[in-house]
Amino acid sequence: MNIVHYSKPSPQKKEGEDAIVLNPAARVYGVMDGVTPIVDYRDEDGHNGAYLASNTIRVYLERLQGSINLKESMVAANGAIRQAMLDSGIDLNVKHGLWASCFAAAYVDETGGISYAQIGDCMAIARYADGRVQVLTENRVSGVAARAKVKRAKEREMGKTVEDESYFENVHARIVYHRTFMANTAEGYGVANGTPEMESYIQAGVVPAEGLTHLLLISDGMFHPGLPLETTMERIVQEGFEPYVEQVEAAEKEKGMNPDDRSAVLFTF
Repeated sequence: MNIVHYSKPSPQKKEGEDAIVLNPAARVYGVMDGVTPIVDYRDEDGHNGAYLASNTIRVYLERLQGSINLKESMVAANGAIRQAMLDSGIDLNVKHGLWASCFAAAYVDETGGISYAQIGDCMAIARYADGRVQVLTENRVSGVAARAKVKRAKEREMGKTVEDESYFENVHARIVYHRTFMANTAEGYGVANGTPEMESYIQAGVVPAEGLTHLLLISDGMFHPGLPLETTMERIVQEGFEPYVEQVEAAEKEKGMNPDDRSAVLFTF
């Protein structure tokens, strides 16, 4: 097994909000994508909630030793975020102010079996010797705005007081709603934000090892705006990270998209 990784912070951010964990002693690897905050909190070192969330997970996973249960470890890492927020005086009742991060992680056990755990829009993708590529996880962040609009419409029909849709044309208002009412809910998306509900929205499983040639863990900054993730896997395997990212950046520039932090871990078996 060979492992290579890639990381490139967005030039438009004050600091990178992604993190990568490489723990060969415990055979745990992963990418974390901190959720850019909409509050102004900074710790004594100037780090925001996105950086603190992703790196709290990183530090927790880097300290793991021996045989582990990956899903349980990710739940515990989420608990570490909660404790770090409490230690910093964060009001946990203000949901849109919680530190939060997505993640995709993998654990290779003593027999060579591979388990994965994911939440948010970080993704895990497998490639097999017959050329088959399987996207192992679902990006539940995708489409959340449309699902939130449906949720609000239903709530109005039930007689609940919800602002008119014109109110949610404001980006800040939409984000507050998503993080307050959609995070870690069945109609919303999963995210590691220190709340216990997060556990129910981890996507976890075992990668079929027979014929497996590659496993890719990526943050959403590695998504090509015009290509499916199956093609992302093929291009990274065939061309490498740098040429692929150049293609992503060119496509984003053409579409007027802002560059995000980009992180990836590629296993070759």
